[in-house]
Amino acid sequence: MKIVVYLDILLLVNFIAGYLLLCACARLAGEKASGRRLLAGGVAAALSSLLLLLPPFPAVVQLLLKAILAAGVVRTAFPWRGWRMLGRQIVCFLLLNLALAGISLLASLRYGLPGLQVNNLTVYLNLSPLLLLGCMLAAYLLVRIFLALFGPPRPKEIWQFTAQLEEGCILRLPLLHDTGFFLKDPYNGAQTVLAEYTACAAQLPPDLRAYLQGCFCQERWPEPPPGRPIRILECRTAAGRRLLPALAIQGARLQRGGQTVFLRELTLVFSPETSMGGQFGGLFGSELLAGHSAHKQGGKEQWASVK
Repeated sequence: MKIVVYLDILLLVNFIAGYLLLCACARLAGEKASGRRLLAGGVAAALSSLLLLLPPFPAVVQLLLKAILAAGVVRTAFPWRGWRMLGRQIVCFLLLNLALAGISLLASLRYGLPGLQVNNLTVYLNLSPLLLLGCMLAAYLLVRIFLALFGPPRPKEIWQFTAQLEEGCILRLPLLHDTGFFLKDPYNGAQTVLAEYTACAAQLPPDLRAYLQGCFCQERWPEPPPGRPIRILECRTAAGRRLLPALAIQGARLQRGGQTVFLRELTLVFSPETSMGGQFGGLFGSELLAGHSAHKQGGKEQWASVK
């Protein structure tokens, strides 16, 4: 049976569906976006539905195209927060699309609606506007049930990190509390902080900065500056396993709101990657806070920490 697809209706319906799915995706991914960006994402989602009108591609190409288009839609709708957040946004958006397609197919089978067409992993159904709205509300309801059962995503927990590297040289860096960060210094068992080199390079002593620049830009690593406790740690990053230079330091502070933690021993690991989104310049794990309860005393910024 020949099916007639009306282009204006196809774009309008997919614009509305894309906009609502992006709103639900923002709740799932813990993302905040402006109304204009969400509307622009809805337009991108509507344009991506034109895959339906193209000749059928091989299955691998279809999957690749869907992934690329999903990445384009979420990048249009949400600001850049790093590769990890982008992956989370893409997965949430694709899962919501699958949920909406499944609910629509069930509605079509239940009510015997004609006009089903699938091409390049894009589904076209001749649904009435009211039934389509009901399907989208059902998909949104699934999101609300999921959030009610498992809770909303944790908001970003940014702490201010302060460490004195030498006399007259103080490093200040915003750090993200990452519950999935577990790196330890194998030399002394100390907790670590992963710092983005480009975010803190201007605050480092000249000899340390020159050494790190050589580590990241030369084929052979230079000799470490004399007198500095340099370590070489094997780390697993977004680019895979690699060796990263690190510096053992004594005494650092973490501060967030009215909370302050004093760290007696710490290893600062430097990474050349620049994928932390600009809101923070490094990561630290929960074990860095475990067992510490600290507070600020008085108005003269005297610091006390309790094990």
